[in-house]
Amino acid sequence: MDGIRKTTFKMRTLLLCADVQFLGITRSVLNRLQVAPKIVGSSEAAVIALQQNEFDVIVVDWREIDNLAEFLCEVRRSKINRNCVLVAIVRDLLDLKQSFAAGVHFLIHKPASDLQIERCLRAAYCARVAQRRKQHREPVSIVASVSTRNRPLFEATVVNVSEGGVRIGGEELPGARLMAAEELELRFALPGSETMLEVSGIVVWTSANGYGVRFTYIPEQQRGALQQWLGDCVERSLTKLCERIRAACA
Repeated sequence: MDGIRKTTFKMRTLLLCADVQFLGITRSVLNRLQVAPKIVGSSEAAVIALQQNEFDVIVVDWREIDNLAEFLCEVRRSKINRNCVLVAIVRDLLDLKQSFAAGVHFLIHKPASDLQIERCLRAAYCARVAQRRKQHREPVSIVASVSTRNRPLFEATVVNVSEGGVRIGGEELPGARLMAAEELELRFALPGSETMLEVSGIVVWTSANGYGVRFTYIPEQQRGALQQWLGDCVERSLTKLCERIRAACA
């Protein structure tokens, strides 16, 4: 395994807008930014989407929301969407005051050019990336040495890394499958780094596709190196996103 990371951040975006002209401009902007939004035309459809999908950024035409309080309560009640960034499309000072009072983070004023829309979305996406730093899981493909109390040392593929743990791929392991609550020791190198992690962990979930392992002990120096490595991964992802945005604006 070469340890090359597979993906960068993908910005899951919900767009509630029924204005055909504005929607066309916004979709064009999002296409150039390589963002594939879920587009809905009513607040009812938006609520259903919130219940079924996770989003990083929600863009709403303020005049298309029938019940503002109910919609915003739905966002805040959602376990998977409560931390999303809210962007409001507004027309006048009243819309602006209402949206800010409701806790919206960014505004797009109609009529708006594609450049203005891009600048606003850039700010929203950057804000969401900053939120995701601590919970970020970096995709990898690296071989780790693993040992448990009940089996000899064996190798397994780590498919993502976070500050709190790793996911091990579900390929066949020697002997019986790992069990929930099973304790293990892992040793692996971070891609592109000289740091070798030697950590203790516990299996917190199992599936046909792999295992989730939460770190129970990691030496402080290695934890600092892991945090720095993850921070560098996020910065690279953010830089690539911003480069796409600048290219679209050129």
